[in-house]
Amino acid sequence: MRHPIVVGLQYGDEGKGKITDTLARQADFVIRFNGGNNAGHTLWLEGKKLVTHSVPSGVLSSHAVNFIGAGCVLDPVAFTKELEELVAAGVDLGPERLKIDFRVHLIFPLHRNLDKAREGSATAQQSIGTTLRGIGPTYSTKMDRIGVRAGDLLEPDVEERVEKLVRHANFTLKGLGLPETELKENLEVLALAKSLISKHVSREFAPFYKSRATKKCVLEGAQGILLDLDHGSYPFVTSSNTLGAYAAVGTPFPLGGLGPVVGVAKAYLTRVGNGPFPTELKNETGERIRQNGGEFGATTGRARRTGWLNLDELRAGVQIADVSTIVLTKSDVLCGEKEVFALLDGELKRFEGWPSLTEGSALHPNFETFVAFIEKAMGIPVCAIGTGPDRTDVYWRHKDYNFWPT
Repeated sequence: MRHPIVVGLQYGDEGKGKITDTLARQADFVIRFNGGNNAGHTLWLEGKKLVTHSVPSGVLSSHAVNFIGAGCVLDPVAFTKELEELVAAGVDLGPERLKIDFRVHLIFPLHRNLDKAREGSATAQQSIGTTLRGIGPTYSTKMDRIGVRAGDLLEPDVEERVEKLVRHANFTLKGLGLPETELKENLEVLALAKSLISKHVSREFAPFYKSRATKKCVLEGAQGILLDLDHGSYPFVTSSNTLGAYAAVGTPFPLGGLGPVVGVAKAYLTRVGNGPFPTELKNETGERIRQNGGEFGATTGRARRTGWLNLDELRAGVQIADVSTIVLTKSDVLCGEKEVFALLDGELKRFEGWPSLTEGSALHPNFETFVAFIEKAMGIPVCAIGTGPDRTDVYWRHKDYNFWPT
């Protein structure tokens, strides 16, 4: 059995959480393989909103085990708040339902201080527009081989490791003429991590090597392909690899067990932070899409930039990530627009708008024309359509699509 990988095909915020949640109903494991609490995956259940940041989007399927993979980074403070909110909503996230790979790197206040220092010292043109959650600096200390991992929490020298991190951060902060980070606040976060995270830690080196043959897994990516550290619009990218192929490393998951890459894309385009955006709409249409689509960050609350669908970028993402099928989301946001556009081969293509997504049991003819155009341009099927915010709002164009091929 091979297992599906859910990735965003744009700049994040495509609705990956909803699709992961849909597949999770059939799965035994839901595995996050990259990023940290800079992600915001929104789930709607009977009008009730749940947002996961570090926890995988399998939380609403009571039978599924949620696994935070080695390629992720974890903020103990934000993680505590996230767990409290999910438990208050009736979600069971005990040690048997939520596991954290022992190789996950931990985020400390010093990392957030470094993030703010870098963004604050940059000019408007140089600023990346990060979430200021300390994600990038945590990956940096990981690469510097001085980071603290979840598996280190019960080691006798873990406080010394945090002290080393603090000295490393203060060397940079002092050089920038900024206040230094205090050892005390970082050790307080360490104590919180010891009490909360250590009981969830999994110490298996190859946790899915055997179970991949008999247990259904869903591998969940954060951010989007166009924000990939190596293949995105550098330097305006995230701090981790977002391609589906990274699931083999960021889980880790046996390479031979990776299955179809499910690419999630909006019917229009949004972006948070700086970076190129050829189809951006800085007018009433763009603002209308923003308001109708609720395009404000689930993590930061920041307004997202909006624009028409860019099929040139989408095609590049499909090819780079070897995407097998597309799920098109938030098409309902465009209902009522007299005309809709999509960029292909450098030209804006015009489409008649659609008053509703469906007409009877089929897609509205105007909308079907739009979807079929995307399908032809990408060379792969659009298997499903997101028709609204609730977890049940999915229209299957290819009902027989097999997400777990053998």
